[in-house]
Amino acid sequence: MEINLPIEFKNRMKNMLGEEYEDFLKAYEEANFQGLRINALKTKAGEEGKATLDFLKEAFELRQVPWCKTGFYYNPEKKPGREAFHHAGAYYIQEPSAMLVGELAAPQEKMKVLDLCGAPGGKTGHLAGLMKDSGVLVANEIVPNRCKILSQNVERMGIKNCIVINENPVNLAKKLPSYFDMVVV
Repeated sequence: MEINLPIEFKNRMKNMLGEEYEDFLKAYEEANFQGLRINALKTKAGEEGKATLDFLKEAFELRQVPWCKTGFYYNPEKKPGREAFHHAGAYYIQEPSAMLVGELAAPQEKMKVLDLCGAPGGKTGHLAGLMKDSGVLVANEIVPNRCKILSQNVERMGIKNCIVINENPVNLAKKLPSYFDMVVV
């Protein structure tokens, strides 16, 4: 399948990537990886949690994402987004590359974290899990309709330490200078 990219975009990427540009273009021809991230806030520890994870591994043919201990590739034919576990917030359908953001940010418990571009909520959920639902997590989304989706996903994932807001980042910087320990963009 050929992707028609705008020439301005191609030229900008060619200038930025140099000799890696051809590899960049080839990546568009490769199959996408499908992933899901186990919600650490809703997955029990011990034998019960292991049994749930074992069930999910078998049901969706899960394979570990190397950079995220709660992330897994799944067989797209299995359609995990249609299952009750998904609707209950036990896992979140998320691109494996997006899981890297939470892992690199690595927020600690009791931190004050701002997810500046929160919708639809996958990274917010990941941050909350890494924070063990402690501290303060502010999930901002500037687009009102996307803010509603973010709120729904925060609720579905059972995140208790999160405040969802709809604010312009400039206003946040003015009203809360130096408040956050970490800002994820």
